Amino acid sequence: MRILILIALVGLSAAGPCEVCKTAVQSLKDVMDSEIVPKAKSAASKMCTIMFFYDECEEKANGVINFVAHYIANMDPAALCSKLGNCEESTVELVRREVIGDNEDEMCRKCHEEFQDIVDTLTKYPSIKTFVKTILSTVVCYLPIENCDALVDGVVDQAFAELDQGSQALCVALNLCKEE
Repeated sequence: MRILILIALVGLSAAGPCEVCKTAVQSLKDVMDSEIVPKAKSAASKMCTIMFFYDECEEKANGVINFVAHYIANMDPAALCSKLGNCEESTVELVRREVIGDNEDEMCRKCHEEFQDIVDTLTKYPSIKTFVKTILSTVVCYLPIENCDALVDGVVDQAFAELDQGSQALCVALNLCKEE
């Protein structure tokens, strides 16, 4: 397994920044689906015992971790790398996927509610951004992902920046609502 990873990394070093970024984001997406979110939540739980907003820390941190994980899981690597400045926008072909989930209206409503919860949390506790980035970097960057810390910082910053576009645009981008 390690030999395959090493071969892949050697091959990527000859690739341009767009291909390296897309491969790294895909690796990040792959682990976010399986093991990273529970580890991040466990780390948040432990760190929350020393945080200034202790009474709400774990709940708020888990909500932000869920948002970032969902953002990463639902974004196309080429589109995300374009937003991070590693791929030219003209080379990115955005593919519109079907809304995920069985009940589209319920998924969309829940997305809007969670969006507002995240915005409220980030407004009340702006330092939670750094808190979540630190946790995710710690639990993700043991993997052989090129420039892992910078990638996690960039992806998390982009996820937070996406909040500026409003709940409808973000929920559509995450395939939780239909375009209106």
